[in-house]
Amino acid sequence: MCGILAVLGIADNSQAKRSRIIELSRRLRHRGPDWSGLHCHEDCYLAHQRLAIVDPASGDQPLYNEDKTVAVTVNGEIYNHRELREKLKSHQFRTGSDCEVIAHLYEEYGEEFVDMLDGMFSFVLLDTRDKSFIAARDAIGITPLYIGWGLDGSVWFASEMKALSDDCERFMSFLPGHIYSSKTGELRRWYNPPWYSEHIPSAPYDSLVLRKAFEKAVVKRLMTDVPFGVLLSGGLDSSLVASVASRYMKDSKAAFQWGSQLHSFCIGLKGSPDLKAAREVADYLGTRHRWGTNEKLIIQILAHRNAAQRKLITETYAATYGEDLLKDLDSELSNDFQVFSES
Repeated sequence: MCGILAVLGIADNSQAKRSRIIELSRRLRHRGPDWSGLHCHEDCYLAHQRLAIVDPASGDQPLYNEDKTVAVTVNGEIYNHRELREKLKSHQFRTGSDCEVIAHLYEEYGEEFVDMLDGMFSFVLLDTRDKSFIAARDAIGITPLYIGWGLDGSVWFASEMKALSDDCERFMSFLPGHIYSSKTGELRRWYNPPWYSEHIPSAPYDSLVLRKAFEKAVVKRLMTDVPFGVLLSGGLDSSLVASVASRYMKDSKAAFQWGSQLHSFCIGLKGSPDLKAAREVADYLGTRHRWGTNEKLIIQILAHRNAAQRKLITETYAATYGEDLLKDLDSELSNDFQVFSES
């Protein structure tokens, strides 16, 4: 999870406006505490708040092609980046980041490369040679992205609405599976699988095919250069993910670096059924389990939700646990705050 902000074609490119864009980017800091980056080219800005997962040492963003005429800010992971690099042997890569392939794919194929990406992603790419730009979001919208328009005709993109709401005349959610091109000024669908127009699936149900596809989806998400774990609620979905991840951990690159025991995490209010169910699943799978029951952490998480999400969650919790949960949404956690307990 990273935070991206792009402002393109802005009328005022003064130092004050640059400072304003940095300020807006900082609203996304909770999404990426490891690095803050900014690329400026005339009236265009690409900002990035990085959570370092692949190549934490040199993969800071924005990322570039060889001569830095193409810049890109990305939130997400490209699972097939190694295979794509094999198609780009004439290109020189600066980092080991999985997202750097986007800049080089654009150089090689133009705008028609997005369907080559296997991953979850939102990105904005700027071609400084003609000041054109594109933005795209993954097939089903796993990563968030919003688009906005300024009164001066500028186009804005951000991972969260809070970076757009004060400076854009209007904004909306960027449609999943779509690409925006400044050359046309329009959104168009890039994700067009054969089954997309089918009202009734034509392929027969095959449990073995489903299982293999599910396991493949989990395994490719073990791609990381830092320690990782799973969020475990004890429900069907998270338990199945944890089960597959735990089984494949011993054969993964991560096992050689951090051990073959999967880490699992659960957070909830005291006495919540999720904590009990997660504990049972963790014991069964043999994960190294950590759990948290601190209401301040839940409040901190709620502070970063959008208004609709926050209203839904807080009303549900308040009805169950009382109005005290709604207080101090913007309180800061102290440095020595104990979030998780281990058992």
